[in-house]
Amino acid sequence: MVLYVEIDPNDYHVLHPRPVYLIVSRSRDDVLNVMAASWISPVNDEPFVIATPIWMGSKTYENIHDTREFTVNIVNDEYVDIVWAAGTLSGKKIDKWDRLGLKPVSSSKINVPGIEGVLGFLECRVCDEIVVGETALFLADVLAIHVNKEYYEKYGWNLRKTNILLHAGGKAFVTTGKLIFPSRSMK
Repeated sequence: MVLYVEIDPNDYHVLHPRPVYLIVSRSRDDVLNVMAASWISPVNDEPFVIATPIWMGSKTYENIHDTREFTVNIVNDEYVDIVWAAGTLSGKKIDKWDRLGLKPVSSSKINVPGIEGVLGFLECRVCDEIVVGETALFLADVLAIHVNKEYYEKYGWNLRKTNILLHAGGKAFVTTGKLIFPSRSMK
């Protein structure tokens, strides 16, 4: 018999590890910013809509609230240091884009670029903003998706060729290192 214990109801780490992404935004003054985020989820498939909560005290919030556009960049394990820095440095204090040496890839539908070298990126336009405590939950239409064709196949990422970076909590990250399939015996 399994022994379950009750833990703090605010311990959101119970839902980790989760894929971690780099969100790129642009200010009204045309300055790019980047932040790390693992709390991104699809909420509708046709049309494709995602949700992401952003702390309202951040530069990313300010940019997205003002311009209503951002990109979500999918990264592999080679980006762990950039993800950590993007998630721990403040875009209000420094130019994270330049500090991290990022290079833009033009978007086709919005004025915010993706990041050169990532596995892929989504071009997003905000369709709704809901205040939840000290965060804004942005709902965004995905207007275009760009993927590195070496790693993406018809129904998703080829995990035999790449590892998606996952945030386990704090400074800990893991990858999608083992591909498994369910047995057919359960039918």
